[in-house]
Amino acid sequence: MKIIPYGTQKYAPPCILLLGYFDAMHVGHRALAARAKEVAAGAGLRVGIMTFTGAKNGGQVFVYEERLTIFRKLGLDFVYPADFSDPAFRSLSGEAFLQHVLSQLNVKAFVCGEDFTYGRGAECGAKELRRFGEENGIDVYVEPLVCPGGEKAASAEAKALLDRGDIPALEKLLGGRYFIEGKVSTEGRHVGSRIGFPTANIHLSAQKYPLREGVYAVSAKIGRKVYRGIANYGDRPTFGDGRVIFETYFLGYKGDLYGKELTVYFDFFIREIQKFHSAGELAAQLKKDLEKIQ
Repeated sequence: MKIIPYGTQKYAPPCILLLGYFDAMHVGHRALAARAKEVAAGAGLRVGIMTFTGAKNGGQVFVYEERLTIFRKLGLDFVYPADFSDPAFRSLSGEAFLQHVLSQLNVKAFVCGEDFTYGRGAECGAKELRRFGEENGIDVYVEPLVCPGGEKAASAEAKALLDRGDIPALEKLLGGRYFIEGKVSTEGRHVGSRIGFPTANIHLSAQKYPLREGVYAVSAKIGRKVYRGIANYGDRPTFGDGRVIFETYFLGYKGDLYGKELTVYFDFFIREIQKFHSAGELAAQLKKDLEKIQ
């Protein structure tokens, strides 16, 4: 999968381009990707997807790097990221934006949802995109919204489910598992190792929308094996540590994960974070937590 940053290079193969933000890649977004792949297969086109960096500060369900992981799994050919924090980009009219896209990509078709907007101040929508397509000989596929349970699939709903820690409902909305991706930090006080539960700590991007603090059942593929585990997302009151930490203990894993890239998938919420009187009391509770994932 190629990365073709907005405004930096050209992409010659004839393509179909998905337009949107796609920070959650929920079932509605996945339906758009499936439609684009269907059209592309019949027309011999490459499939690209536009997305953004530098936007929704602290409000991205999946940060840019995590979205790349999803795009690869969906079998897309290229990603077309733009920096939304760039004032010059945000000031573009809808017409200027699309003309720039055509100067860079060999677009034969666009795909978007019926609520898609673009251009300075979201001045344009599906109507203007269809007109632009007619004027420039480009097919435009405007797809109906996906409404599971009668409500529009939306990033806002994904965030509400993260607030509640409702992982099963979130998985249904996303059409795939929720995950956190990052490099295992070498920093920390290694408290987990001292009480028999060595953890892998991942520092979260400031762009990532937070989920409900608590202890979760999780899993991750390490090497060729999938390990189940328990993850603490939040502070560590037993040790007087008020920082929000994401740390995971993997059942049965013995090895050094420091510095490695890890993708941790969430299964379900186990319990709230608690303050224990001693490290021994915490260790006893962690054993009880592990019983719930076996």
